[in-house]
Amino acid sequence: MNFTNKTFFPSLIHRTSLDDDIIAMSVTCRITFDIAKGKANICEEQEWELHQDYWESDYGPMDKDDVYKRGGVDIMVFGSAKTPKGKKESQVVVSIFLNKKEIHKVNVFGERRWKSFMGKLYKSDAKPFKEIALSLNNAYGGVAKWDGLDIPYPANPYGKGYYHTKEEAVGKVLPNIEHIDEPISKWREWQDPAGVGSFPILPLKSKNYLQTNDDKTKILGIDDKFYNSAFPELIVDEIKEGDEIAIEGVTGGTPFKFVIPKVNIVLSIKLGDKKTERKMIIDQVGVLPDNNQVFISYRFPFRYQIVPLEKREFILNLK
Repeated sequence: MNFTNKTFFPSLIHRTSLDDDIIAMSVTCRITFDIAKGKANICEEQEWELHQDYWESDYGPMDKDDVYKRGGVDIMVFGSAKTPKGKKESQVVVSIFLNKKEIHKVNVFGERRWKSFMGKLYKSDAKPFKEIALSLNNAYGGVAKWDGLDIPYPANPYGKGYYHTKEEAVGKVLPNIEHIDEPISKWREWQDPAGVGSFPILPLKSKNYLQTNDDKTKILGIDDKFYNSAFPELIVDEIKEGDEIAIEGVTGGTPFKFVIPKVNIVLSIKLGDKKTERKMIIDQVGVLPDNNQVFISYRFPFRYQIVPLEKREFILNLK
């Protein structure tokens, strides 16, 4: 099997054996664009690479890219929530729109702590801020102490606000990022994290997308969304060329907007004497407002049968 990437974009091949002679394969590439006045232009430097395993970025923990296919298109936002005009505020709402329709939003608060009065805990007022990172590190979760041991929160071991006892919670911080419709009201809230970025949380993916029998002892099936990397609310059915994505609450001013560009990136598949060409489809959109950049991942999954001595050639090209 020969694979040739004739572009200067990062690429990744996923191959899995389905049977003795059947291979499931997908080719992925990622293109980074500069955004100017809502238009996307391909960057000279393609810094957003593809990763075979989980990794840590400047924006927090990241999911892997080595999958066959996903159950929809990921929208992920990396950067910070910013207050209007750089003035300190105690709260900002970050909202994501697709073709002017709001598809998800989160509350972002300044630092808050659990205070104690007459044996009851209450939330302090949020401290004013100008900028807070939109990372899993600022969402609900973290590590709590129990019987002298560090116990990670399964739904987000990277976060903050998870405590096992009331005594442990006193004076400690709450998460900065919250669900709009599920605000934290108790110290022992133990809820799923809120966010807009990468979502490399296998226990939550399993809860949401694995189909099991009644006593949960056997996996009956896997929803393709298990392989997505965005928060569930930010997995959409399709994103096409010409669609507009807008993010509010991340620039300190007007929304960050851009139009999905037209890119004719194709995969040529040659199996013996048979040759076909397929246009790669949009798989992920990563938005980086702080850098005025966007990356778009394109993928094409397919299957083929191995024929002994047959020449197999795959070429990625930009036309």
